[in-house]
Amino acid sequence: MGKLNRRVAIITGGGTGIGRNIALEFAKEGAKVVIGSRNMANLEKVVEEIKALGGHSLAIATDVSVAEQVRSMVK
Repeated sequence: MGKLNRRVAIITGGGTGIGRNIALEFAKEGAKVVIGSRNMANLEKVVEEIKALGGHSLAIATDVSVAEQVRSMVK
């Protein structure tokens, strides 16, 4: 049982780099991960990596400079 079981993590910039690595680590610890980034192709790759680990995730194309997109991601 991971430290983050039954938790939901929202991670922006999750398609590459540090954000991607954080998303993967949170998933390994049992969190359901919502990842956002402007590049949906990168997000889809991370979703597949999380699924391969046995985790659950949701990818949402999000530009954090647009407030309405951020609100939609959190809902």
